[in-house]
Amino acid sequence: MGFGRVFLTIFVLALVEVMVLAAVADFIGWPITILMVVVTALLGTALFRSQGLQTWQRLNQRMNQGEMPGRELAEGMMLLLGGAFLITPGFITDALGFALLLPFSRRAMADYLIRKGTLQTFATRGGPGGGAFFYQSRTVYPGGSRPGQSGPGPANDPAHRPGPGERPGVTIEGEADEPDAPRR
Repeated sequence: MGFGRVFLTIFVLALVEVMVLAAVADFIGWPITILMVVVTALLGTALFRSQGLQTWQRLNQRMNQGEMPGRELAEGMMLLLGGAFLITPGFITDALGFALLLPFSRRAMADYLIRKGTLQTFATRGGPGGGAFFYQSRTVYPGGSRPGQSGPGPANDPAHRPGPGERPGVTIEGEADEPDAPRR
């Protein structure tokens, strides 16, 4: 998503948020509207703290067991985004924030993102969500060759080590980065 789309999305969201706040304030009055926004921010802060602590504890537990906490890392990102939405004044961002902070909806969204492939897990050991994750932002070509490459090239050479400024290859479907790396 380019900068223009991000800017447009934020601008439209802010505009709609102000319109909703004004409509609610016209209906129930400004003092109650402001009080509701403050109360949701305080509730969101308390929920963020408790859910963040629980997610942190699960992350540490999985790491201590030698597992990669992929799902917990995805949930942590969602917690941060949800907390940011809840401290932003408005009812639409509050609804989005609570959806990202409530455990059942957050876990369902994290599992969906991992299943969809937006977040891919690798080195899984403990079942669904047990692995580190990354956002796949480049195209993987069949056979590993890129347009303009005549053969396999360094992207598929297991002995190739990335140099300074060069991005390492993407590990797909549990393949190890090194051919001699033990599988778990």
